[in-house]
Amino acid sequence: MKQFLFILLIFPIFLIAQEPTFKKGLPDDLDKEKIILLEHEPIELSIFEKKTKSSKYILSIQENHNEIIEQSNLKLKGAALKYPFEYAITTPSTYLSLAKAGYKYVLQSSVYKYEHLKQQPLELIVFKYYIYDMQNNIAYEVFNIDEMKVYDFKLVIKKLNNAIKEK
Repeated sequence: MKQFLFILLIFPIFLIAQEPTFKKGLPDDLDKEKIILLEHEPIELSIFEKKTKSSKYILSIQENHNEIIEQSNLKLKGAALKYPFEYAITTPSTYLSLAKAGYKYVLQSSVYKYEHLKQQPLELIVFKYYIYDMQNNIAYEVFNIDEMKVYDFKLVIKKLNNAIKEK
């Protein structure tokens, strides 16, 4: 049951669809197909009735997120130029329109649901990144990044390119 809930957090398209098949590695046709790279979106700040240490911390990380994403997203545009195949950059809330325009893959992670910004973590969170095949319902696990580096799109693209080179 936990795995199914995790899947729903990662892939909003699956609210109506079945659970994806998970595979390690990369799709065989990645060099021939288009991929969608997701930039970060601003989030709505939480409202707390009481000011506690925890609520102040949560509000602080949310404000920080909203402040740094513009610069982070600019870095994605520059770093993506090093991705060797065809791509488009869009937001998590709008990428499905590109899927209808012929894009087969999306580089997806639960980081784009921003649930980690709604509570104080007990330990460092590590996010799995998948290349999700939207046509065949297959999620290819390609790399992991911890929460301290999710805004470093140079690293994201570097890890993606390294996975391609290792194939």
